[in-house]
Parts: sequence; structure tokens; C-alpha cells
Amino acid sequence: MHTIPASKRVKHAPRPSGWHGLIDLVLTRDHKQRRCLLVQLLTAVIMTVCIGALAYAARVGMVDARNAEIIGVLCATSSVTFFVLLRSGVNQRFRDPTLSFPQTIVAQTWILLSYAVCGPFHVAALLLIALVMVFGMFSMRPKAMRISCVYVLVVLASMMVWKSHTEAQLYPLHIEVIYFALMAMIMPAIAGLSSHLMSMRTRLKGQKLALEEAFDRIHDMATRDELTGLPNRRSMMEQLQEHALRRSRGGLPFYIGMVDLDHFKSVNDTYGHAVGDDVLRAFGSQARIVLRTTDLIGRWGGEEFLLVLPETQLGEPTVAVARLRTNLGQAEVSAAEPHLRVAFSSGFTRYVEGEPIGQAIERADRALYQAKSAGRNRSVVI
Repeated sequence: MHTIPASKRVKHAPRPSGWHGLIDLVLTRDHKQRRCLLVQLLTAVIMTVCIGALAYAARVGMVDARNAEIIGVLCATSSVTFFVLLRSGVNQRFRDPTLSFPQTIVAQTWILLSYAVCGPFHVAALLLIALVMVFGMFSMRPKAMRISCVYVLVVLASMMVWKSHTEAQLYPLHIEVIYFALMAMIMPAIAGLSSHLMSMRTRLKGQKLALEEAFDRIHDMATRDELTGLPNRRSMMEQLQEHALRRSRGGLPFYIGMVDLDHFKSVNDTYGHAVGDDVLRAFGSQARIVLRTTDLIGRWGGEEFLLVLPETQLGEPTVAVARLRTNLGQAEVSAAEPHLRVAFSSGFTRYVEGEPIGQAIERADRALYQAKSAGRNRSVVI
């Protein structure tokens, strides 16, 4: 048996307009996708700055204009391609929906290519290589970071050897060796930091899940009866208040019922409290099976239970309770005493809109007293 929450009519948020609508159009309204797109756009901004720097270098004659144009087209094309993949949702088909690894490899490739054509200011490309790796460390797995580092160092070493032979005046070997030594220290350091960061994130995620589970357990302990698994008295009062509030706002009318297991004290005295606990658990189990999902039942105290039954078209709250009485009367309630059968009495009253909850419960309790006075094992509605 579970509680039916307040009305769950789907309310569609109004479609945003103006700047907000434009932002949603570009970045989507999905939180995870938006985060991926923002990172990609930031990368695109860096690429744009690099393209601008190349254009300036080509204009002043420091870089061959044709080479600068080719690199600029490659950078722009890759940025647009990754944006389309992310915006279209195609990235969701991959294990890593951020596409951080392929984006990093592509960006590093264009930067390394720039290193080979930038001549006098090729050292600036080394700074961009490190910057791209720093970006990647927040989203890439440690293995992917290590692969990226190895890729960069291998290609960079090849570029340095090649350029020191073809353009020794701009790429002197003794200086290139120093640059490579620095990169060989920086890249593994970034990879190590990435691994440490990923480990911290994993621990924090585990701690968050543990806290959520602990909170759920505490909430369950605060709202559930440990013996029967039904909502406890405190939870029932809260949910009754919610039903009353919904009724005041035009919700369905409902009945409040009090249930008491007949001769429960005799069961405890004759068979012991362990069997008595079995009886209470059996009642709770049968109630969850028989009652409707819209019905609510909880343990009120001892052998008493409280029912909240939304009014049906027939207007009779005892129909479902009659099924429960039949099933319970036929069920084995304790493996230790398989012959034992139990019954219950119940009293019901219709909640009057606006009245205090306590007043309705007292009226249901009087109906229960009448049922017990009339011979037990029956229901009374007043």
C-alpha cells in the first residue's frame, strides 16, 4: 500500500521568449546537454582567439597566409561539427556524452600543426596545449588523459625533430630540447592531477549517495512502523492533513476509518507476544494486498489501524474492508500457530469539509466502539 501524492497534473512551463528563448534554442533546456555545450562553446572561443592570432601573424608576414587559412578552416570546422553533435543529441549514444576525449585530440592536433607553421612565435602553441589539457582534466577519465598526454608528447617530439632539421634558425634543437623537457614534466603532472581529481569526484559521489541512502532510511524510520511496514501515526496525521487540504480545494471526499483487531490481548496472553507480532505483520501484509492503491492505511497504535478511503461512486467505504476481512480470516497469520485465525472490527465516518481532523477521528472511533459493542468482526459507518 502506498500513499497517492497530491494531484499530479502535468503543468507545462510557458515557452520562454526573448533572450531566454534564444539561449534555450542554442543550448537546449536539458541541464547535462547545456553543460556540455557551454564547455564546447568556451573551447570554440579559445579556437577563435587562436584563429585571430594566426590571421594577425599572417597579415604581418610572420606566418604563411595559406597555412594560416588552412588551420583556421580546420579549427572552425571541428568546432561547428562538435557543436552540432552535442546540440543534436547524437553524443548521447556514446559512452562519454561530453565527447571530451575526441575534442581534446582534435584540438591538440590543430595546435601541434600550428606549432609547426607559426615560426617565430611557435612557443605560444605550447601554452595552448597545456590549456587544453587543463580543460580536459575536469571531464576526461584518467586513462583518456594519459593517452592524450602520450599522443601530445610523441607528436610534439616528432615535430621538434622535423622542424629543427628543416628550419633550424627558427627551431634550434638545443632550445627545442628544453621546451620538450618542460612539456614532458607538465603533461604527466596534469594527467596525475586529473587522476586525483577523478578520485576525489568518485569519493564525493559515493559520499553523496551514502548520505541520500541514510536520509531515506532516517525518513523511512520516522514515517514507517517498524513492525508492520505501514505508515506510522505521525505520517498518517500528516497525510490526513494533506487529504483535508485537497478536499478544501475541491478534491475528492473521503472516509476515515478506525480498525481494531478483535481479541488481540487474548492472542498475546495465550500464544505470546511473538505470535502477536506475527498477527500484526499479517494484517499489514493483507492490507497492502487487498486495498486499492488509492487507499491509505497506517498503524495508529497497538492493534489499532487508521484508514483513509477516497469515496467511490457507490459511496460505501466498507466494500474493500469486507474483502480484507475475508482474506484475513482465511490467511495463516503465524507459522508458529498455523490454526490461528483473526478478525477485526472497524468504524467509518465521512470527513466533513472544514472540520478539524481530530474531530473526524473521534467520530470514527465512536463508530468502531459501536462495531465492537455489536459483537465485533463487523464495520459500522456513522
